[in-house]
Amino acid sequence: MGEIERTFRQRRVILGMTQDHAAAAAGVSRKTLSDFENGRHKISLANLNRLMRAIGLELATREASGRPTLDELAKRYRGDEAGPERQRARPKKTR
Repeated sequence: MGEIERTFRQRRVILGMTQDHAAAAAGVSRKTLSDFENGRHKISLANLNRLMRAIGLELATREASGRPTLDELAKRYRGDEAGPERQRARPKKTR
């Protein structure tokens, strides 16, 4: 299960929505929603947008810079996601 599917499912559950209710609100079949949540089926962008709107979320795009956003950095240093291992600075050897 990918991050989008996991985020979707968590939000749906927090809202107390069943798969049937969320699918009906989005205008897709419950099977489409179930397959999406479980990573068993590729979903069209149109259906993904419908599902996200049904739970109060939206997809956004950003320029692919390779650098993390401030939100991503904040999450990383709060411990919400695994970040790169931090190395301790070693004292420089003097001659």
